[in-house]
Amino acid sequence: MTAETASNEPGHADDTVEGTGIARTHLIAAVVFLLLGLVVATIAAFQLVLPDLLSGLAPATYGRVAPASRTLLGGWLVLGLLGGSYFAMGTITGSLKRSSVAMASLAVIVIGTLAATAGILLGLGTGLSGLDAPIWARGISFVGYLLAAVSMTATARASKDRLGTTGWYLTAAPLWLTLSALVGLLPAPDGVAGNIQASFVDAGYVGLFVLTASVGLLYFVLSSISGTDPTDVRPLSTLGFWSLALVWANMGAVSLIYSPAPDWYETVSIAFAIASLIPLLTIAGDLALMLRGRLVDIADRASLRYAIIAGLSMATLTVVNLLLAWRATSAIAQFSMAVSAFDLLVVVGAASCAIFSVHSFMKGGASGRPSVHFVLTALGLIVVAGGLVTGAVVVGFSWAAGPASQAYANVGPAWKVTADSSTPFLWIAAAGLAVVTLGQLVYAATFSRSSDEELAEPPAPPVFDLEFEGPPRYATWGRLMGGVALVWLFALLMTAVLPILDPIDGDATILADTFRTYEEGTEAFTGRNLYISEGCIECHTQQVRPIGTDVGLGTVSLAGDYANESPALLGVHRFGPDLMHFASSGEFFDKVIVSAHLTDPRSVVPWSTMPSYSYLSDDDITALVAYIETLR
Repeated sequence: MTAETASNEPGHADDTVEGTGIARTHLIAAVVFLLLGLVVATIAAFQLVLPDLLSGLAPATYGRVAPASRTLLGGWLVLGLLGGSYFAMGTITGSLKRSSVAMASLAVIVIGTLAATAGILLGLGTGLSGLDAPIWARGISFVGYLLAAVSMTATARASKDRLGTTGWYLTAAPLWLTLSALVGLLPAPDGVAGNIQASFVDAGYVGLFVLTASVGLLYFVLSSISGTDPTDVRPLSTLGFWSLALVWANMGAVSLIYSPAPDWYETVSIAFAIASLIPLLTIAGDLALMLRGRLVDIADRASLRYAIIAGLSMATLTVVNLLLAWRATSAIAQFSMAVSAFDLLVVVGAASCAIFSVHSFMKGGASGRPSVHFVLTALGLIVVAGGLVTGAVVVGFSWAAGPASQAYANVGPAWKVTADSSTPFLWIAAAGLAVVTLGQLVYAATFSRSSDEELAEPPAPPVFDLEFEGPPRYATWGRLMGGVALVWLFALLMTAVLPILDPIDGDATILADTFRTYEEGTEAFTGRNLYISEGCIECHTQQVRPIGTDVGLGTVSLAGDYANESPALLGVHRFGPDLMHFASSGEFFDKVIVSAHLTDPRSVVPWSTMPSYSYLSDDDITALVAYIETLR
């Protein structure tokens, strides 16, 4: 029998031709976004070490290319996870409902992703990480998410109270994606509150959709290839499902540790980051019990390999997330390459390998040696993740070394220490990402190649001997839908509504009223819009944290410093120095020098890694300098 047949057969791929066809169509569209996204991401990675690469082309600068690559890869994840979910849900319920709605959602999501990417490359980015694309493009995608949720919910209702573990994850994920995207369409509040809103939406996308759907696919594949009923519920299943959702839904503040946001808001994410070990261990234990004593008997080794890489990536990203959230380690990891490492582990590791696993299963699986695609993907993932995490540690400690030794502050000529220490690791990451991209080219070339190998039938289902009181509890349809709503509403209240309404430091400071107020029509206003459209937040932060690494950068940032700004440009990475008070660093700031640096960075600072903005007009350069002059 082939890997498309599960021994307990709640459904079979051949019995759900419509669902299989829709899944395959989604995956074809998704692979196009995967290839485009990785090619663009690889270009961006090399631009960090070769800043003159594609220099002088407005849509090709790092500040636009980096968020565009994230948008394209986001399209891959959404379509790939939805495609895998349609196949899995169609299999366990026997048929896919409202297939026309599913196909309509595919078309709308493709249009939304392309529109969002084009908007960013054309300089229409928002300056808010997590909500990078123009709101009209995100609105198109939201409609697609809503249609997908309608189709998936209709399919799930066919089995209602007997969906089982796989069904819980795959039913909830698109609902949470839709609800989170809806919040992203609300007008962003001024100041730091807008960043809190964006962080909530991003946490909802990563935790409540990507990770939830990925775990659901892993449950489906591993149960199917091991001969276990995908609708089965084990003692740990319920705890794993609800703890994963609750924990990751409340991770919004991880990107805002030490920021001007309320301290209690950061504490919420720190607590949940620690608690993230609970779902990790629970789900790992549940899957281990399911596979106990039968791992060596699984014939479909190809699907199993991808599932293992996905699981290991989830474990690793949980640890990296904890390092970013924990205050002691965040002082080193925040704004460093660790942020990119987390994103990579989510996209290439956990989610992509979960998609590859279910697609391998759809094609019939294989029992032989690892494929070229698997080897290149796993190797590239290890190289990139290792390079980024190691680089984050080295660079983070270099940031701490200067102020601690009182030898230098992390600004001006002293930034050469950061540039020199980060370059080797950025080269490693870029090379590893190129290997990953090569692997996906192989994947695309072999996408439609099905296996005709006859695989051995999975062994008999396992018998568990854990002593738990009472039988496993199945989540009824009402409880599932109620729980989905309660988890999301709790996260919305704790990590969006309450911190946005928190009045602490809400009033404008003297700094905000004196310098950081931008009236429409002024040069500074125009320059700030250019700063946003060119994606300068990708490399420069504008916040001074109350920690040792930021000593010498100026006064610690308060929420009131950004009260007159929409959005607050807090930044994503520090590939370049912080600019919060850059114009006050007298010996480093000079209008003529800054203007020349924007036009031809290497002529002013030979070791600079900033791209050239020579394509901007003289008036644009003047306006950009006028904006930088307000950063005091």
